[in-house]
Amino acid sequence: MQRLIIAATLLAAGTAQAANLPAFALTCPGDIAVSAAAGGPVRINDRQAVLSKFSEQYYEAKGQGVTLSISIAADGSPTVTYTGKQGANGVCTEREEAPQEPAPAAE
Repeated sequence: MQRLIIAATLLAAGTAQAANLPAFALTCPGDIAVSAAAGGPVRINDRQAVLSKFSEQYYEAKGQGVTLSISIAADGSPTVTYTGKQGANGVCTEREEAPQEPAPAAE
């Protein structure tokens, strides 16, 4: 029972630590989808990652064989890079929305 209380406390503390993490939706090379809600959690390919806070401006998220490095600029915008298996790495960019087909013209 005591372990359950400790685990719940640590989980709550981990969520509170990410209060200044902005929301974002990115794609990393290799078709890796990355997203975060404001304040966390961070998701990699729709699975929650383990988030670690190193400072108010730097976080790491790990999951799916990938480590994300998340730097927060003074204006609050994130820069996200990743490191994957076998030395794969790169910069993640904003997701491009799928082009929508125009609605058929009414006659």
